[in-house]
Amino acid sequence: MIERPYTSVSNRARRISKGRSAAKAEWEADKCIKHFSYRLKGKAGTKRPIPMTSVKRLAARFYRPMSRRAPTSFYLQRFGHQDDDKCWSCGRTVSQTWEHLFRHCSRWRVHQKGLWKAVSKAMVWRAGRCRHVQICQLFSIEKCDQAIIDFLAATEVRMFPPS
Repeated sequence: MIERPYTSVSNRARRISKGRSAAKAEWEADKCIKHFSYRLKGKAGTKRPIPMTSVKRLAARFYRPMSRRAPTSFYLQRFGHQDDDKCWSCGRTVSQTWEHLFRHCSRWRVHQKGLWKAVSKAMVWRAGRCRHVQICQLFSIEKCDQAIIDFLAATEVRMFPPS
């Protein structure tokens, strides 16, 4: 088919729209988001109700790990904002990772027990099953949202370091 040098405005608009849709689909296919397919801006009804109805600061602390922008010392050291990746919460020489903050940090020991008890209750798991769940999987399970929000509200996990 021979392309004409001029077309109607509606035809041009349709071609532009198709091109944008194709570019967006290609860009989304190239993204390397393995653990979290949830997006804050999505179709109507895809937003999680518990974090979306909580206080804005708390919801931001919930969504930061999903976008891998949580201010842990490991993340801050990676971009040159901090000299080392040691945990500032407990003061130990252990690297501050999600695993450390949600399972092993001595400063949040009491709150961690409450978190994992609430997670096992929400998921109807037997005792000990929570030890095998990765933290990235925990954030992807919608049933665990209330337990995570309560843990974040009671602690300073995922807040920026003290100055």
